[in-house]
Parts: sequence; structure tokens; C-alpha cells
Amino acid sequence: MKEEIWLLKIHNALKEGKDNYEAARGNWKINKGRIPYIQYVAGVSGGKVVCAFHPSKWEIIEEGAEKGRKCFEGTEVPLEILKKLQKAEEKVLKKFGRGSAVVYISLSELNSILLK
Repeated sequence: MKEEIWLLKIHNALKEGKDNYEAARGNWKINKGRIPYIQYVAGVSGGKVVCAFHPSKWEIIEEGAEKGRKCFEGTEVPLEILKKLQKAEEKVLKKFGRGSAVVYISLSELNSILLK
């Protein structure tokens, strides 16, 4: 199983007054087939990984303008995992394309970056 970390740009939601958790949890466009592989969701603001969560439950929005988007409920990751992401953030954040709000990285890829 390919375990992934989903990194999200959350700076706009933070500017709206949301806290890190509310900014990161949704509502996002994501292929629901990818959801079982996401172990961590990390929020990025100002070019820095500022938070990370372990999703325990996913919801699909059923109606309205956000219909089909997904959001999660979860808990903060242990500090050691957040620090790993922060240590690798320079290389990881290069994966964001122009205008892209999300990027995926596998846990094995993160570990490879940290070993270099």
C-alpha cells in the first residue's frame, strides 16, 4: 500500500480567520480512490509546513456549490512527524506546480529526502 501525505496550501483560509485545523480539513477536490492511502494531511502557509493532521474520517459534501468535495475529521500528528515534514519542506514544497493548491508525496519519498 502506498501511504501518502497530502500537502495543502491553506494561507487564504488562514487570512479568512480559520485556524490551522479548519483551514486544512476541507473542502477539497480529491479522487475518493486516493483517500484510503492518505495517512497525513499537512497545511502549508508562507512557504512553510505549519500543521499536520491524521485524518480519521472523511466526508463527501452532498449538496450545494461544494457538492462532491471532501473534508476530513482528524487529530494533530505527533510533533516528530511535523518536524520531519518541516525538515524536508524545501524539497517537498518544490513539488507544488504553478497555481497548484495541493501536492502528494509518499511516505517512502519523504524518508528518501530526509536521508539525503
